[in-house]
Amino acid sequence: MKPKHLKHEVFSAFQELIGSRFTVAQAVSVYMASPFCSHSDVKPARQFVYRNMKRLIQAGELEKIGPDGGWQKYRFTESFNARLTADVSLISGQPIVQEASNISANLIERLNHQKLELLTTMGEAEEYDAIFKELPEMRGQIQSLYNDSRDRCSKLLGKVKALENLISLNSR
Repeated sequence: MKPKHLKHEVFSAFQELIGSRFTVAQAVSVYMASPFCSHSDVKPARQFVYRNMKRLIQAGELEKIGPDGGWQKYRFTESFNARLTADVSLISGQPIVQEASNISANLIERLNHQKLELLTTMGEAEEYDAIFKELPEMRGQIQSLYNDSRDRCSKLLGKVKALENLISLNSR
Protein backbone atom coordinates (compact mmCIF):
# COMPACT_ATOMS: atom_id res chain seq x y z
CA MET A 1 0.00 0.00 0.00
CA LYS A 2 1.58 3.28 -1.11
CA PRO A 3 0.71 6.52 0.68
CA LYS A 4 -1.07 9.02 -1.56
CA HIS A 5 1.57 11.66 -0.95
CA LEU A 6 4.22 12.66 1.51
CA LYS A 7 4.48 16.33 2.34
CA HIS A 8 7.66 17.96 1.10
CA GLU A 9 8.76 19.10 4.56
CA VAL A 10 8.50 15.56 5.94
CA PHE A 11 10.09 14.08 2.86
CA SER A 12 13.06 16.47 3.20
CA ALA A 13 13.54 15.56 6.84
CA PHE A 14 13.17 11.83 6.23
CA GLN A 15 15.60 12.00 3.33
CA GLU A 16 18.36 12.82 5.83
CA LEU A 17 17.50 9.71 7.86
CA ILE A 18 17.78 7.20 5.00
CA GLY A 19 20.22 4.42 5.80
CA SER A 20 20.22 5.01 9.53
CA ARG A 21 18.34 3.78 12.55
CA PHE A 22 16.41 6.54 14.28
CA THR A 23 13.84 7.25 16.96
CA VAL A 24 10.74 9.41 16.69
CA ALA A 25 12.57 12.08 18.70
CA GLN A 26 15.45 12.09 16.21
CA ALA A 27 13.02 12.34 13.29
CA VAL A 28 11.27 15.26 14.99
CA SER A 29 14.61 17.00 15.62
CA VAL A 30 15.59 16.66 11.97
CA TYR A 31 12.16 17.89 10.90
CA MET A 32 12.27 20.89 13.27
CA ALA A 33 15.72 21.84 11.93
CA SER A 34 14.44 21.70 8.35
CA PRO A 35 13.84 25.04 6.63
CA PHE A 36 10.48 23.66 5.49
CA CYS A 37 9.23 22.97 9.04
CA SER A 38 5.76 24.45 9.45
CA HIS A 39 5.54 23.93 13.22
CA SER A 40 7.00 26.17 15.89
CA ASP A 41 6.21 23.95 18.89
CA VAL A 42 7.60 20.48 19.50
CA LYS A 43 4.32 18.79 20.44
CA PRO A 44 2.42 19.47 17.18
CA ALA A 45 5.60 18.74 15.21
CA ARG A 46 5.98 15.40 16.94
CA GLN A 47 2.34 14.52 16.26
CA PHE A 48 2.74 15.51 12.60
CA VAL A 49 5.93 13.49 12.13
CA TYR A 50 4.54 10.48 13.97
CA ARG A 51 1.35 10.47 11.86
CA ASN A 52 3.48 10.43 8.72
CA MET A 53 5.68 7.67 10.13
CA LYS A 54 2.58 5.57 10.85
CA ARG A 55 1.46 6.05 7.23
CA LEU A 56 4.84 4.90 6.01
CA ILE A 57 4.75 1.86 8.30
CA GLN A 58 1.31 0.91 6.92
CA ALA A 59 2.66 1.33 3.41
CA GLY A 60 5.63 -0.90 4.19
CA GLU A 61 8.14 1.90 3.59
CA LEU A 62 9.23 2.23 7.22
CA GLU A 63 9.78 -0.55 9.71
CA LYS A 64 10.18 -0.86 13.43
CA ILE A 65 13.44 -2.59 14.30
CA GLY A 66 12.97 -2.90 18.03
CA PRO A 67 13.92 -0.83 20.99
CA ASP A 68 17.56 0.07 21.39
CA GLY A 69 18.34 1.45 24.81
CA GLY A 70 14.69 1.87 25.68
CA TRP A 71 13.41 3.78 22.66
CA GLN A 72 11.75 2.26 19.61
CA LYS A 73 14.00 2.47 16.55
CA TYR A 74 12.91 2.72 12.93
CA ARG A 75 14.52 2.47 9.50
CA PHE A 76 13.37 2.94 5.94
CA THR A 77 12.79 -0.12 3.79
CA GLU A 78 13.99 -0.66 0.25
CA SER A 79 10.54 0.29 -1.03
CA PHE A 80 10.98 3.80 0.41
CA ASN A 81 14.41 4.03 -1.20
CA ALA A 82 12.88 2.89 -4.49
CA ARG A 83 10.17 5.49 -4.12
CA LEU A 84 12.82 8.12 -3.53
CA THR A 85 14.50 7.38 -6.84
CA ALA A 86 11.30 6.62 -8.77
CA ASP A 87 9.16 9.54 -7.65
CA VAL A 88 10.44 12.15 -10.07
CA SER A 89 7.89 14.73 -8.94
CA LEU A 90 9.45 14.83 -5.47
CA ILE A 91 12.96 15.18 -6.82
CA SER A 92 12.16 17.58 -9.67
CA GLY A 93 10.81 20.26 -7.38
CA GLN A 94 7.06 20.01 -7.89
CA PRO A 95 6.50 19.87 -4.12
CA ILE A 96 8.54 23.06 -3.80
CA VAL A 97 6.04 24.70 -6.16
CA GLN A 98 3.23 23.33 -4.01
CA GLU A 99 5.06 24.60 -0.94
CA ALA A 100 5.35 28.04 -2.56
CA SER A 101 1.62 28.05 -3.27
CA ASN A 102 0.99 27.04 0.36
CA ILE A 103 3.21 29.90 1.49
CA SER A 104 1.36 32.28 -0.81
CA ALA A 105 -2.02 31.10 0.48
CA ASN A 106 -0.79 31.52 4.05
CA LEU A 107 0.43 35.05 3.30
CA ILE A 108 -2.88 35.96 1.67
CA GLU A 109 -4.77 34.60 4.68
CA ARG A 110 -2.58 36.65 7.01
CA LEU A 111 -3.04 39.73 4.81
CA ASN A 112 -6.82 39.40 4.93
CA HIS A 113 -6.70 39.04 8.72
CA GLN A 114 -4.49 42.12 9.09
CA LYS A 115 -6.75 44.15 6.76
CA LEU A 116 -9.76 43.21 8.87
CA GLU A 117 -7.91 44.25 12.03
CA LEU A 118 -6.90 47.51 10.33
CA LEU A 119 -10.49 48.31 9.35
CA THR A 120 -11.69 47.54 12.86
CA THR A 121 -9.06 49.78 14.41
CA MET A 122 -9.73 52.57 11.92
CA GLY A 123 -13.43 52.38 12.81
CA GLU A 124 -12.53 52.60 16.48
CA ALA A 125 -10.40 55.70 15.90
CA GLU A 126 -13.14 57.30 13.80
CA GLU A 127 -15.68 56.66 16.56
CA TYR A 128 -13.43 58.26 19.18
CA ASP A 129 -13.05 61.25 16.85
CA ALA A 130 -16.82 61.50 16.42
CA ILE A 131 -17.29 61.39 20.21
CA PHE A 132 -14.66 64.16 20.56
CA LYS A 133 -16.75 66.36 18.28
CA GLU A 134 -20.07 65.58 19.98
CA LEU A 135 -18.87 65.61 23.59
CA PRO A 136 -15.74 67.79 23.86
CA GLU A 137 -15.86 67.52 27.66
CA MET A 138 -14.89 63.81 27.39
CA ARG A 139 -11.73 64.58 25.42
CA GLY A 140 -9.48 64.06 28.45
CA GLN A 141 -10.95 60.61 29.11
CA ILE A 142 -10.86 59.45 25.50
CA GLN A 143 -7.59 60.97 24.27
CA SER A 144 -5.38 58.04 25.37
CA LEU A 145 -7.79 55.50 23.82
CA TYR A 146 -7.80 57.50 20.59
CA ASN A 147 -3.98 57.68 20.55
CA ASP A 148 -3.70 53.92 21.17
CA SER A 149 -6.06 53.10 18.30
CA ARG A 150 -4.12 55.43 15.95
CA ASP A 151 -0.85 53.72 16.95
CA ARG A 152 -2.39 50.31 16.26
CA CYS A 153 -3.60 51.60 12.87
CA SER A 154 -0.06 52.61 11.97
CA LYS A 155 1.37 49.25 13.01
CA LEU A 156 -1.34 47.33 11.18
CA LEU A 157 -0.82 49.40 8.05
CA GLY A 158 2.88 48.50 8.21
CA LYS A 159 2.00 44.80 8.52
CA VAL A 160 -0.41 45.03 5.58
CA LYS A 161 2.26 46.69 3.41
CA ALA A 162 4.85 44.08 4.41
CA LEU A 163 2.52 41.21 3.56
CA GLU A 164 1.56 42.81 0.24
CA ASN A 165 5.27 43.14 -0.60
CA LEU A 166 5.93 39.50 0.28
CA ILE A 167 2.97 38.33 -1.79
CA SER A 168 4.14 40.33 -4.81
CA LEU A 169 7.68 38.91 -4.43
CA ASN A 170 6.29 35.39 -4.09
CA SER A 171 4.12 35.71 -7.20
CA ARG A 172 7.02 36.63 -9.51
